[in-house]
Amino acid sequence: MKQETKTTIIIADADSAFADSIEKILDNSIYDVIRKIPKRKELVNELIDNAPDIVIIDYELSQDIKGDAIMEIRRRNPMQKLLMMTYYANLEVFEFCMEFSVNGFATKDSNKSELLEALKTIKEGGFALPTPHKTEEEVIADKPPELNALGRKLKITLREMQILKFLIDGKTSKQISKALFRTEDDINNYCEGLLNKVGVSNMSHLVSFANNLLF
Repeated sequence: MKQETKTTIIIADADSAFADSIEKILDNSIYDVIRKIPKRKELVNELIDNAPDIVIIDYELSQDIKGDAIMEIRRRNPMQKLLMMTYYANLEVFEFCMEFSVNGFATKDSNKSELLEALKTIKEGGFALPTPHKTEEEVIADKPPELNALGRKLKITLREMQILKFLIDGKTSKQISKALFRTEDDINNYCEGLLNKVGVSNMSHLVSFANNLLF
């Protein structure tokens, strides 16, 4: 039987204990950790000659400001797949991902199944979002349970996430089409696809879902 080629991973985090814990989670999986790198400059230089399939990178790995390692990677290699690890899942983090085309993010308290699901989503071309760590009562109070269940299973692409962000901001299909240099029909098709994925029938419910997904 032909052995499956493993997906290569670099873990970039100044906290060596955390990097070790991620490596342990990925042990005996389809992922192969080829290096653990604690510093921004070392990471950027490594990626010049040895780009892995996915980089798991700490949002705060920087010299000056949060995310500057990611900004530099994006400047040099726009196609490198990135999973950003962060302590908080909020709108600021999401907007950073949108601005610098990060392929998704996960919180540092993610369990093994959540981390593996995030990597799988990115590997397949989707946008990874963290699973909300809330009680059942909090989930029900936030949004309909059926939307929450579906939201965790969605394979949302980066483009779909960008459109969701515009919808949250109250933009129309025409305004979104101009911002993304696509036709209005293209945007309407994306919205129709999102309605089907989420399992709702109108845009107001989709916007409600998007708001609850990000907070």
